Amino acid sequence: MSKKILVLGGSYFTGRVFVMVASQKGYELTVVNRGRFSVKSYENVTEYACDRHDYQTVSKLPLEKEYDAVVDFCAYAPGDIENLWSYLPCSVRRYIYISTADVHEKTAGIRNEESPMMSEGGADQVQSYTYNKMLLEKELFVSARQHDAEYVVLRPTFIYGPFNYAPRESYYIKKIIEGTSLPVPKETSGKFQMVFVKDVANAIVSCIEEEKAANQAYILSAPEVLDYQSFIRLLKSISDLPFTVEELPLKEIIEKNIPLPFPLTEADNELFTGEKITKDLPFRYSRLQENMKFTYENFRSVYQK
Repeated sequence: MSKKILVLGGSYFTGRVFVMVASQKGYELTVVNRGRFSVKSYENVTEYACDRHDYQTVSKLPLEKEYDAVVDFCAYAPGDIENLWSYLPCSVRRYIYISTADVHEKTAGIRNEESPMMSEGGADQVQSYTYNKMLLEKELFVSARQHDAEYVVLRPTFIYGPFNYAPRESYYIKKIIEGTSLPVPKETSGKFQMVFVKDVANAIVSCIEEEKAANQAYILSAPEVLDYQSFIRLLKSISDLPFTVEELPLKEIIEKNIPLPFPLTEADNELFTGEKITKDLPFRYSRLQENMKFTYENFRSVYQK
């Protein structure tokens, strides 16, 4: 029997790719989002345009009576999970929440699922967003028990791939296509890891299918470790267009607040081990080189005039 999945969000980047993958698997998908980017053209998809915070409208949606799982891409503020669950006119066996690896306290070392969680928020938007994600994880742990459901939390690091609206790899690919130089720090100790968007989608599928995923949290981070120099070398290996690099002093980048997308210093490292999910579930990370080339070719078709 085909699994019935309720998707909250699912029209932008990671959510859209998950809907594509899950549709191809034959899942019966009910997608609730604000309707800015429709996904109803995919097979096995029923879509309702609705803000999740409009609880009265949510309570009247003609949903299925039961879902094998709900996949939540768009809970951002405390109360988003608990309040929604109270108004859903259906029962859910498993609640899968897409969080972030940065709910773990920042460190220059490698973080895993047992690493300490952040203890306080911050004044800037990113710190506030991450702290709220951590609070929502705790909210889910409590509310899942209250509703006799299982939970799964997925914590991806930097996600890359087609449809990415965050200016990360797309920031540099766009500059290559436009023929402008790529700014990089002249001296930096910052390191980071990434995860391909389709790998995230496949991880969600594994967490829907596998009983062992119940009541677990998993970091999603492919094993390749990058810095700015190795990232530029990667771009050179996949690009069919020549490009130049503008090396900037780290002090100038910081003073002028130049918005480079990856960590600049060791204190800002984004290093994680994503091994736990590969040990628990039939899931494997795909290869960075091939995925980045695929991403480059997709963005080139968008950016090139």
